[in-house]
Amino acid sequence: MALFRNTDGALFAGLGDELGRKAEVLAHAVGEGVVAAGTREVFAVATDGQWRVWPWEQISGGSWKTDTSRFVWKTMEGEKLEVTLEQANRLPQLFRERVEASTVVQALVDAPGRGEVQLIARRSLGAEPSVHWYAVASGGADLGDPATREVVVAETDRLSAEYFPG
Repeated sequence: MALFRNTDGALFAGLGDELGRKAEVLAHAVGEGVVAAGTREVFAVATDGQWRVWPWEQISGGSWKTDTSRFVWKTMEGEKLEVTLEQANRLPQLFRERVEASTVVQALVDAPGRGEVQLIARRSLGAEPSVHWYAVASGGADLGDPATREVVVAETDRLSAEYFPG
């Protein structure tokens, strides 16, 4: 058992420094030159020893592709990333659970003209709670359109007052 702990400690070297505190990894997976790890608050990937960290509320989703051994995820900003892993272990389950745990509100509003906008409120899962709102356009909706922005802001304000009063 001590050997297992030492191995895990070596796998996560530098993650605590990146987080500014001890890393309490709940699930992880490894590939050649890659370690993917999930904590209560963040998803982290080290490529050749360099960690990159995303709070769960900044991830829109992801999946494990068994046939190609690829773990793919996308950020709320639209960045699509992937790594090759030898085994997924419990990482996909933790990933799904943490993304769902950070999602507080999802609502769909019609955009003026055409299309829809999905409004999503995500909460941080760290010690300092905060809520982040995202708007995702589809079906030709344009977030740059003033009328669409007006609808999005009004509905976000309404939802915020309903779900987060005070």
